Amino acid sequence: MKFPFGKKLDASVQPAATPKVVSKTAVKASSVVIKPAVVAGGRKQVISGLIFVSVSFVGAVFLLYLTVNAQSAKDSELQDLNAEYVLVSSEKEVADSKVQTLQSQVGRFLDRAKVMDVAQSIHGQDEADRREGSFWIDHKSGRCMITLGVLNGVDKGSRLGVYDGENKIATVNVISALDVVSFVEPVDKTIKDFKRDYYHVKLQ
Repeated sequence: MKFPFGKKLDASVQPAATPKVVSKTAVKASSVVIKPAVVAGGRKQVISGLIFVSVSFVGAVFLLYLTVNAQSAKDSELQDLNAEYVLVSSEKEVADSKVQTLQSQVGRFLDRAKVMDVAQSIHGQDEADRREGSFWIDHKSGRCMITLGVLNGVDKGSRLGVYDGENKIATVNVISALDVVSFVEPVDKTIKDFKRDYYHVKLQ
């Protein structure tokens, strides 16, 4: 059948549209387009994991640094305390040696009568009549003294009461009596029980 040029074909006689055929090449191309998205998602997960591991490592290192630093500070403090203890022990030994030397000299060269005669000539009768004084504690050396001595009627073995105001809080024993001072030791308490350095003392 011949058709005239320039004239449109009638819709009823137009040939039917040819169906599209999807080739294997097109299918392969579509599958290739999906793969980059999957790979990109995997890379993000890997990078996130690496960042998390790095942050955890830095935190662990920081905690280790703090622990080591705190331990170093404790070690340094312990060394300082040990050095201070050695110094105090050395000072105590020197003080003990001096006290023993003094006590030995007093025992060898002085007797009670001579001490009283000399002390009374120096201090007078008012001092000799005194029966109360102060109780002094050296907490560092552990030594205790009272401001009463042989001139006041104190001898080795004498007992005196220690008072906080009007309340008797302890008893001390004289271990060495000099002219107007004496070395004593607590009878019913320890040095640590006395919170202050000075208290009142009376002859019992």
